[in-house]
Amino acid sequence: MKNPFAELVGFTLKAGGRGSGACAAALELRPELLNPNGVLHGGALFAMADTVMGAALHTTLAPGEYCATVEIKIHFLRPVTKGKIRCRTRLVHRGSRIAVLESHLSVGRQQVAQALGTFTIFVPRPQKVSSSGGAKRRRLSQ
Repeated sequence: MKNPFAELVGFTLKAGGRGSGACAAALELRPELLNPNGVLHGGALFAMADTVMGAALHTTLAPGEYCATVEIKIHFLRPVTKGKIRCRTRLVHRGSRIAVLESHLSVGRQQVAQALGTFTIFVPRPQKVSSSGGAKRRRLSQ
């Protein structure tokens, strides 16, 4: 799956099969991703979880559907100072408009963060046929 943001940050995405609701990613720690304390910036872990959740949900979307993050809660469990970060995400629940996903982020066998996210699913609406007749809408604020 091509994702320009993931490429910018430097992690690779491996989405599960169509309909799987799963995705994984890996990120090699680089100095540019550290905070002033020499620890991986929490925003890097958050961005990774958010992106991998979106990619996992994408495997379940019908043609023309798209999704967006509503909210994510993340627990930072351990500081990361070296190694390769792996993120594994699974779909917990998918309704017609809302989905919940869970991500586990680890370095080696140590879990470093866990995230739970809610996404909205947008379904394309049929285009209205414009008619030349009918009342025009007035703008309320001018």
